[in-house]
Amino acid sequence: MEERRKLSRKYLMIFSSVRDNNTSEELGYLSDLSLEGLMLISKNPKEIEKDIDLYIELPEEPRFLQNKIIIAARTIWCEADIDPRLYNIGFQFKNLNEKDRIIIEKMIKVYEFNREHKLFPPSVSEINRNIQNE
Repeated sequence: MEERRKLSRKYLMIFSSVRDNNTSEELGYLSDLSLEGLMLISKNPKEIEKDIDLYIELPEEPRFLQNKIIIAARTIWCEADIDPRLYNIGFQFKNLNEKDRIIIEKMIKVYEFNREHKLFPPSVSEINRNIQNE
């Protein structure tokens, strides 16, 4: 898959639960985040090009004045994880309001970790790119 992201994703040290706000179905856990979208790790695949209101539980942190945010998003990709029991699902935010943008910026700043560090394994996309380039 061609990389279309304009802003770099930030990989997080926390794994907040993400739910479908309309059904309360647990979709998975937040894995990475940018101001344009997020990736979650899920036990179940999701249909691509489907609109959904994501309910993201925020960490218990005094910097966040609330315990959740609800963001309209669209599934843009879904692929198997390295662990065959799991899936990685990418969502693109549709209309991020200023209040939620500020919270996401705080989450990125406070909880990101450097994925390029050699202690962390490569992402599935990185592995797939390496295989295709061989």
